[in-house]
Amino acid sequence: MLARSLVAVLLSIPATIAMIGLLLALLPRETGLALPMLLLVFPAWVGVACGSYLLSRTWLAALILVAASCGGFGMIQLLKLAGMSAV
Repeated sequence: MLARSLVAVLLSIPATIAMIGLLLALLPRETGLALPMLLLVFPAWVGVACGSYLLSRTWLAALILVAASCGGFGMIQLLKLAGMSAV
């Protein structure tokens, strides 16, 4: 249970920030949604952390959260390199 809790708490933070950051990178700057999206980080983090308990195996939750983090941050970098990011 300790391993699952560590996975839920420590790996869900980067995954949440990557998801919210990807949404912020895709939104135009003029919309004024940056602050509401940043305020959405805490509820989204709680949801991702709780969702990791729904998986049957701890390693599967860790793998999904690491893949979501790497994929999200990778997409943000690709958007920046392509010049399509507003951030």
